Amino acid sequence: MKPSELKQEIFHEKHLKYYNTRSSDFSGRFLKWFLENILRLDEFETDDACVDAKHDKGIDAIYLDNVAEIVYIIQSKTKQNDRATLGDTDLKSFIGALKQFDVPEYINQMVTETKNPRLKQALIRNQVAEKVDSGYDIVGIFISNAAANSDAQQYISKAEGLELYDAVRIANEYVDLEIDGGVSQEFMFDVSDSDVITYNAGGASTKIFLAPALNLVKMSGISDGKLFEQNVRLSLGNTKVNKGLKKSISLKREHCNFPLYHNGINVLCKNILSSDSQAITVSDYVVVNGAQSLSSLLSEKSKITDDLKILVKLIEVKGDTALSQRITQNSNNQNAIKARDLKSNHNLQQRLKTEVDRSSDAQIAYEIKQGENNRGKEVIPNEYAGLILLALDLGQPWSCHQKYKIMDELHADIFGRPNVTGERVIALWKSFESVQPALKHIENRSFANYKLAQYFLAYSVITIIKSAPYGARLLDNLKLIVSSGKLDEFVNGFQELAIAAANDLNAELAIEDDENFDYKNDLKSQKWAKATSAKILAQYNKDVIRKKAEPIEEMFRGII
Repeated sequence: MKPSELKQEIFHEKHLKYYNTRSSDFSGRFLKWFLENILRLDEFETDDACVDAKHDKGIDAIYLDNVAEIVYIIQSKTKQNDRATLGDTDLKSFIGALKQFDVPEYINQMVTETKNPRLKQALIRNQVAEKVDSGYDIVGIFISNAAANSDAQQYISKAEGLELYDAVRIANEYVDLEIDGGVSQEFMFDVSDSDVITYNAGGASTKIFLAPALNLVKMSGISDGKLFEQNVRLSLGNTKVNKGLKKSISLKREHCNFPLYHNGINVLCKNILSSDSQAITVSDYVVVNGAQSLSSLLSEKSKITDDLKILVKLIEVKGDTALSQRITQNSNNQNAIKARDLKSNHNLQQRLKTEVDRSSDAQIAYEIKQGENNRGKEVIPNEYAGLILLALDLGQPWSCHQKYKIMDELHADIFGRPNVTGERVIALWKSFESVQPALKHIENRSFANYKLAQYFLAYSVITIIKSAPYGARLLDNLKLIVSSGKLDEFVNGFQELAIAAANDLNAELAIEDDENFDYKNDLKSQKWAKATSAKILAQYNKDVIRKKAEPIEEMFRGII
């Protein structure tokens, strides 16, 4: 995608639309889009990272990678004119801002002097001074929706500890998961400088060989993700492994040793059309292990020499889907497969997928693996279904930032209960989504735009509903509500309660001291969440007595 096309298609309406409710301006939406789609942070990590506000000292986001031991300092500069380019002035200014992180003393001084409470809270919450003192590296990331001009390119080539993501680099690294997957064409592997081992395993013809990296990066579908359709994980972005790969690629003297360090890639194809001592030609191919490797190679293409070769295991599956899935599941991955990937074939997840499809007349898809082709349907990702069940069913909105636990240690608690059906998932998902308009009634916009706020507000509504015997019956009979066609009535009432709760929440938030109120911490506190929701419930009960609000029995009359 050309930079100009990228700015029109991504930086404007198509992809930033989702972020309209999470930031009040274009620059903030672009920053959050970048953090989630290029750095691959999740929504909660993104919200925690952002500190952009007045007096931010040139810092828009702070993110700690505790695996690689790196503190990322991020600044974003956006251009509204599609023809505008990025020069070196802003880059030089950002380098100056990064000097504030040279030593712990400077960071502590920043904590004391900054007038931006969000920056101060992030520095304290993330223990940035302590991390730097213990040896964490500081890396600056400058992002822009404009292409870097020659001055910027020349400056960045000499700057240490600074990465530039301009429109060109973003265009090269962005993977659009909405694009249909699968590479239905032919490709020729160059084996002119390699021996080829051929064997038959379980009826599948398999060939192992070394292929030039320059040959492999010519495969279609690397940049848009088509090549990795069956991969349980797509390219994982800036992981420690990816950084190691890029470092190896940059050291030309190490290229001849690359097969010693790298596990290789697994390629499935429908048919091997021809094979000789010079080339192997295949049709309809997919990479099931190696997305991050090929993505790194493509991004560093200019540094690749003829000496850099990759071990390839090529398997002819002849359209055997079951075999393809088994190979995908058992392939050796450079990064550990995430819990969500391993649970994608779990019977609980497969059952919910079937039930959601059936109970919605195939209008809603329960997504169990990122990158599924569910075009034209409303999509409920299973991880987010788990978060909603955690907040609303198990009553733990303060834990919803720990998304990694949903498909791991909490999987059985969340999904392994008799009442967790496809209909219940749909009902709670729709109810949760209905809370979004209520967030506009919260006067503290930073609080409202923080992702955990929606989980807390939905939890507060559930607290109100189940406080009444009739409401508790409603929540026990969500499956009946969906099957009887009464879901819209329930959701409308849920939204009405959410708006009332948001207005009552304003009074509670107004009491908090702006300087010391760290909502990013409080929303993760069980004590704060329970106490605040109890106050919202008490206010609702007062309004019922004063006839300013309807009792639950009246609001949801006739639904069951």
